[in-house]
Formats: sequence, structure tokens, C-alpha cells
Amino acid sequence: MTQIFIAALAAVGIIFIIYKNYDRLRRMARSTEQATPTDTADEELFETPINPVNEHELDFSEINRAFRIADMHFTRGNFDEAEQFFTKVLSMHPQHAESMNRLGVIYIQRGKNRKAEMLYRKLFSITQKEASYYCNYGRCLYNQGKLHDAIGAYENAVKLDSTKASRFVSIGQIYYELGNFEAAEVYFEKAHNMAPANADYKKLLTDIHQLTGNVERAHKNLKKVAEKEPYNEEVKQNIEALEKETEVSQVNKL
Repeated sequence: MTQIFIAALAAVGIIFIIYKNYDRLRRMARSTEQATPTDTADEELFETPINPVNEHELDFSEINRAFRIADMHFTRGNFDEAEQFFTKVLSMHPQHAESMNRLGVIYIQRGKNRKAEMLYRKLFSITQKEASYYCNYGRCLYNQGKLHDAIGAYENAVKLDSTKASRFVSIGQIYYELGNFEAAEVYFEKAHNMAPANADYKKLLTDIHQLTGNVERAHKNLKKVAEKEPYNEEVKQNIEALEKETEVSQVNKL
């Protein structure tokens, strides 16, 4: 249940990126979140080095109990209570990686992206083996407008687990915002090849084909989308526009 909830949060983040930029095709502006005084104080705490933990001195029954309670609240979306118990876990076990990750997700959900960034930096001093941690890290960097750093985070996730098309979409979308449409096209192609039935990926790929001047491929993709969404007026209008563009291009060649 918890893994499904976390996956849903990640999916919501990805869909948010896709539709925000698909509907506003050429708006590349990005605002950067400023750290509040409270965030800055917490950053100093997160930057402190982690002392080695003697597992023989840990009370795992109490740690596991607190984590189960935190997990229950997290799954239910009770983030205040979840934060309280994840923090309690970390007070007993400063290297409890999953508590740090989920606390980071809570910060991201609340818009405290700088705070999440500092927490993930500390987490990566403990482990660098979880792709989902790098995805969440990439998300908080993206939210702050640190697009190049976000690409690096998502690329680390892909290196650890390249089975999820959504991760390639995230990288492609950031390149799209940076105006590097050729690189975006490469990653959207990878995502589309992994999930050819996904209409949203087809739309993104069509969009990027148009920007790179590949009108024929854009038209072909839109036709496939229209087959799955026959009542989508926007898709129909885009097909008509492309066909007119193709006709004009052919006339100009004569």
C-alpha cells in the first residue's frame, strides 16, 4: 500500500510537469524558490556530518514501532503526524534511509524544496543505491529551477533503474524547458518506445517533432493519438494545421 502511494505521488509530479508545459508550449520561464530563515536553520542541521551508528546500541523494536506509525500517517496523507514520527525515528537512528526519503517527500509536497534538497544530500552520504531517492531529489531541484542539477539526479536514477519510462520523460521535459529540443527528442523517443500506448508521451513526442522540424513524424504520431482519442478536438485541430503546413511546404518546393 505504501509503495503504491509513493508511486502515485511520483506519477502526479510527472503528470504535472507534462501538462503544464504541453499546454504552454513555448513558455520557458521558471521561478526559483527562496529559502526562508526557518529552512536555513534546518539546512545547517542537515549539513552536519553523520556520526557512525553502533547498531548494537539501537532499540530496533522502538524504531520499528515509530516507523510503522509514521508509515501509517504517511499513507493516509497525514503529513504533520508522519513528519513527527519520521523525525522521532531519525532521533533514534540517524541513518534510517527510508525515513529520510519520506520526510523529503513531505517537504516536497509542502513546497519546502530547499529543505528537501539538503535532506537528500545527507541521505546520499548514507546510500546511493535507490533510484527513487534520486527521482525525488531531482523533483525538489526541478522545483527550485536548478534544471541542470535535476537532470543529473534523474540520470543517476536511470543508471540505477532504467525500466521506468517516466524517468526518461522527466529528463526530456527538462531539456525541453532548457530549449535543447534535440536532447529532449532523444529522451521522449526512449519513453515512447518503452510505453507506446501512452497518449501523453505521444503528444510530447509530437510537440518536440514539430519544434525540430520533423513534421511528418509529428503528423504520424498525432494520427495514432486520434485513433485512441477520436473526440479530442485539440488533436484534430493539430492534425489539420500540420496537413496545411505540409501542403504549403510542398507548394513552395514546386
